[in-house]
Amino acid sequence: MSRTPNTDERRAQIAAALLAVMAKRGYEGAAIVDIAAKARLAPGLVHYHFDTKLEILEAATQMLGAEHERVLDAALAKAKTATAALDAFIDVHLGLGAHADADRLACWVQIAGEAIRHASVRNEYAVVIGRLAKRAERTIRRGITDGEFSCDNPAAAGAAIAATIQGYFVMAAAARELIPRGSAAASMRAMLGGLVHAVRPKARAR
Repeated sequence: MSRTPNTDERRAQIAAALLAVMAKRGYEGAAIVDIAAKARLAPGLVHYHFDTKLEILEAATQMLGAEHERVLDAALAKAKTATAALDAFIDVHLGLGAHADADRLACWVQIAGEAIRHASVRNEYAVVIGRLAKRAERTIRRGITDGEFSCDNPAAAGAAIAATIQGYFVMAAAARELIPRGSAAASMRAMLGGLVHAVRPKARAR
């Protein structure tokens, strides 16, 4: 099947429509006709670009991952040191206001659930989470190189950061009231202190 010039734009439009419907009705409740209506397209055009709803979910997972990376890139670009970058990394995910888009957060948690059920979604989910863990690991390794941190296993620390963030995401979406306001980022830093240790500057000899 030949691709029309606006294929990528249409696919993104449909993926965004699925996210909008998912936020209100859940993935199971998101019918193709509803997705098409949200995208202001005919259902047949949705089927032209995607064979199944699951394929739309895979594209939506990629979309959310790319959106998040842009936000993270902007925050880390302002950090002058590895310590500041690690703080920014935590604040982007767990700081006050980090979950302002409750609809996007709800969709991400649903995607995690579908990743358990479907290998194709799991693959896309793993890519996003893998990048998140690697970004944390690279930040830690930068701090080690620059003499700011010591860490026995940066890869494990990066994975722990990603896992903790995902756990907070689930709680924030399903039981936000269980997380004391303003505690997530501070608790993450305290827990991370057991894996990544700040190195005190050596005193200069007189």
